[in-house]
Amino acid sequence: MSSLKYVFLFIGLIAASLRNVRAFTKEEISTIESAMRPFVMDCGKEYGVSEEEIKKAKESGNIDSFDPCLFACFMKKIELINDKGEFDAEKATEMTKKFIVDEEAQNKIMEVIDKCGSVNEQSVADDKGCERAALLVKCFEPLKDQFGGV
Repeated sequence: MSSLKYVFLFIGLIAASLRNVRAFTKEEISTIESAMRPFVMDCGKEYGVSEEEIKKAKESGNIDSFDPCLFACFMKKIELINDKGEFDAEKATEMTKKFIVDEEAQNKIMEVIDKCGSVNEQSVADDKGCERAALLVKCFEPLKDQFGGV
């Protein structure tokens, strides 16, 4: 998979976390979601989560019932979590700087990366990235409202 697809997937995760990001058009968000879909579906199959369950969770905004390893699976596929089970803020930063042209969007994404990079400092009991992925999802959640009007 090309680096550009990885960055679109990364941005998709951030965009999904940040409601109404005006830096992305509806068309761009649709493209990102389409690119993410195979990874979400692959990980869903691996963890016994149907497409319908994923759709309902997306619509309701409630993802608490999902196995954190589902998130780790997805985040590993898009390289947000490395082989050590840690959030790869450096890779996320590198992709953002390389592919995001809009300075405002780039700055907002960098703020998210900086804030959520702290998940690597938290103690976790697994090395698969499951707990770290759950922490990362929780880190993105409160930022929705903070960046909703960007």
